[in-house]
Amino acid sequence: MTRARLSRRHLMQATAGSVAAASFVDGLLDPTSAWAQSNRPLRIRTNRAIVSTDPGYMVGGFEMVLQFACLARLASYVEGDEWAWKPSEFVTSLEQVDAQTITFELKPGIMWYDSTTGDVIGELDAEDVKFSLERMGESEWKDKAVALDNVEVTGTHTGTIHLNQPFAPIWYTWICDGTGTIVSKKAVEAAGGKYDGIFNFYCGPYRVSDWVQKQSYTLEPNPHWTGTPPGIADVKFIIIDDEKTAEIAFEAGEIDITHIAIDAIPRLQEDPPEDAVVKVYDGTQWYWMGLNVDHPNLQDIRVRQAIQHAVDVDTIIQGAWAGVPTRAYGIVPPGLIGYRESGKFTTPDPDKARELIAEAGAEGTKITLKTINLADRMAAAQIIQANLADVGLEVEIVPMDAGPFWNLGLESEGEDWKDLEMWIMQYGDSPDPSQMTQWYISDQVGIWNWERWSDPEFDELFAAGLGETDEGKRHDMYVRMQEIMEDTGAYVWLMFPPLGVMYRAELEPSIRPNGYLWYIQDFTWKDESA
Repeated sequence: MTRARLSRRHLMQATAGSVAAASFVDGLLDPTSAWAQSNRPLRIRTNRAIVSTDPGYMVGGFEMVLQFACLARLASYVEGDEWAWKPSEFVTSLEQVDAQTITFELKPGIMWYDSTTGDVIGELDAEDVKFSLERMGESEWKDKAVALDNVEVTGTHTGTIHLNQPFAPIWYTWICDGTGTIVSKKAVEAAGGKYDGIFNFYCGPYRVSDWVQKQSYTLEPNPHWTGTPPGIADVKFIIIDDEKTAEIAFEAGEIDITHIAIDAIPRLQEDPPEDAVVKVYDGTQWYWMGLNVDHPNLQDIRVRQAIQHAVDVDTIIQGAWAGVPTRAYGIVPPGLIGYRESGKFTTPDPDKARELIAEAGAEGTKITLKTINLADRMAAAQIIQANLADVGLEVEIVPMDAGPFWNLGLESEGEDWKDLEMWIMQYGDSPDPSQMTQWYISDQVGIWNWERWSDPEFDELFAAGLGETDEGKRHDMYVRMQEIMEDTGAYVWLMFPPLGVMYRAELEPSIRPNGYLWYIQDFTWKDESA
């Protein structure tokens, strides 16, 4: 099984002891150069409808594909088997002067356009960079920007990013990520400071030409773009929730590239469809079952600990995912500092679970378990249901569509969070443990910390870990943070999924080390010319 590996070496490029500096002068290609842009359509499977493409208020996922294709950024991830970054086509220079200072100069003449009218909104400038990066500090993704002091505008197209402390992984966790997207200050302020749905402005290689909610969205080249032209002119994203259904659509010729189900990886690697390539990557995702510590049925930690003792994770991995993934003992995936190789609930202990339930007087308690209605997660839920029935807890499985599911724990989206008890969850993030742990600090209660616990030591370690440049010390910090999480009784760790990608042999996709299809503009069809 061929997998791209995560490299620790690249994660420390921006430390105080080894500052990563980059300069990119005259980096844009002449759009009249010999670049073969294919007119053959590209059809990409995406897994859900988009609620918001606002970098500060998105769920995270294919929203970033649209941001990278249509909006601006200072730096980009480099394609390959290891994590690295490079200045983007929107800048003429980008340099990390020291551990707390980054300077940039934007390429002049890049214009923002209104998606509806096509009218010019204004020029991409340093005020857009300042607005975009500083607003992250007030957003739902604010912990990405916790090390930011301010962005100083030094000219119409130049500025300096000032950090309040060294932040080793800043390039991979923020500047190159979707939350590092530069938006139009004028357009976003006109929308009231944030927006839902698809952005109504663009300045990058593509623009959105069509959007049918819950069905598809389509990109076409931005006719005003003066950088490297996108490799494929007609790109359509087709929403298919279920990975098994996506595999059928691929074989029927309806889509050209898709992520595949975890349990299908061995079969499709051994016997791929005709004219298909299957590759597998070590992802930066993690699965767990969460428990709401505020819910009356789960407020007693003895009940939560009983659930931790009762659930047979190895059986879940075998039954729901064909034994393919790596078992999780925390939230930091293999290959990253902070990866935890064991935990307190390695082997199921139903007798201990029954003892704790009896002590809590919770025999016969009815609990709901909510999950996205996908075959693998339903299989996992059914195993959990049987495990807990065996120790005296009655579990009702509630399957849900992806859209409503992702609102369950958000206080901003209504009252559903009050009834939330247990759920199967998957997160994915940038390749650094600070990005896994950021969702569980006290400030995230009611946002993405659906388990709703707080711990001062956890918060202090999170803050300290952002500025710590000693890799060994950072590792110990993040291991301790996962111990704290486990001790709350709010987590049953499940697994770290590999990410399988299947695509046409004629396609040359641009895929990052974790299997994400971020840069659609770099995709090309082989042996095709405009």
